[in-house]
Amino acid sequence: MWQGLLTKVFKAREKIALNLNPQDEEKPFLDHLEDLRSMLVRIAVTLLVCVLGTFVFNKQLTDIVLLPYQWAGETAKATILQNATDAGQPPPLVEFRKPSTRTPQEGFMASVNVSMIAAVIISFPLLLLYLLQFILPGLKDTEKKVLFPALAVGFGLFLTGVTFSYFMVLPRALDFFFVWNFDHGFESTWMLGDYITFATRFILIFGISFELPVVVMALVKLDFLSYKLMKTTRKHAIIAIAIFSAVITPTQDVLTLLLLAGPLYILYEICIWLAYFIEKKDREAFPEYYAQIEKDEKELEQEVKDDWDNENYNPWFSEDDSTEKDLEDEYQRPPRPSAPPPEVEKAPNTVAMNDPVDEGEDQGSVMPDEEELPPSPEPAAPEKTTEELAREDEERSGNPPPPAP
Repeated sequence: MWQGLLTKVFKAREKIALNLNPQDEEKPFLDHLEDLRSMLVRIAVTLLVCVLGTFVFNKQLTDIVLLPYQWAGETAKATILQNATDAGQPPPLVEFRKPSTRTPQEGFMASVNVSMIAAVIISFPLLLLYLLQFILPGLKDTEKKVLFPALAVGFGLFLTGVTFSYFMVLPRALDFFFVWNFDHGFESTWMLGDYITFATRFILIFGISFELPVVVMALVKLDFLSYKLMKTTRKHAIIAIAIFSAVITPTQDVLTLLLLAGPLYILYEICIWLAYFIEKKDREAFPEYYAQIEKDEKELEQEVKDDWDNENYNPWFSEDDSTEKDLEDEYQRPPRPSAPPPEVEKAPNTVAMNDPVDEGEDQGSVMPDEEELPPSPEPAAPEKTTEELAREDEERSGNPPPPAP
């Protein structure tokens, strides 16, 4: 399975490389495998160095990750007390403890996980650069000049998503869970490892989701998307963003879904305007190319008609379709006989009583497709005795046979 997957990736990489530099020759499979190994080694070394560097500050990083927990606890406590005061009830005793550990090594492993997440965030531009260098080999100097600003924009969007999630979304989500557990009589005693996993996954999901403009702009530059297509499919994009947000968010509440889907939709609208300006600039630079594209689209619209636009269209039957009887005649097979018909012996130069005869043909003639049957053999004569044979010989010689005694 892995060999087949790698083969497909290498073929796509070779195709992109030949499109960028047509004069280059195709590379063998082992060379692609060597490039993949080199990329993985560079990624592993980069992550290892960054993890060692961030682990030095593991105490400070762990405190930073726990800050949204403290903010959410204070906000939830104030909300619970305010609800009790509004209801005329005595203020309840509310206390949110710090996350606890259930195993001896859980605190250490939590610090390691925090250091690894921080290393991924810091080394994200380099990791993305290594990946693009493997996918898009043989880049020219002019293309590299465009690639580095794109990486800077992508890293900026990633940090924007991480920051937005850290200060806005994560505390609100934790506040929601604190209040929900208290209202239902549950004690919020969370484990440190579970909280670290939840918080870091939450933050990374928002950071990666904010890379949507980079992906869309790359597809626009590759002519997979256009301003017209993105504008006409806006409704479908809203549904896709809502489903995507509901699937990747760790929580199941509507508030968290809206906090992710809202910014993504705003970014999608920004992508539409960016696609408009990019396409406008390209139209001024390549007017003949876009004129040919518009001509082909008009011809395609004239040739291909959508039957669903016709109010009298019946998807189950149309005039061009064959009727049920025609289909039965087309696929009808002759019945299989249960037993071979008996053979009827016919005399030569005769016709059977039920055989059809053409009008201009004689009734006594044989049909062209009628096979003549051979005459039946005569029955064999009985054997003669010796006396009968002697009498026949004497008759032939002219001597009368002697009288019988």
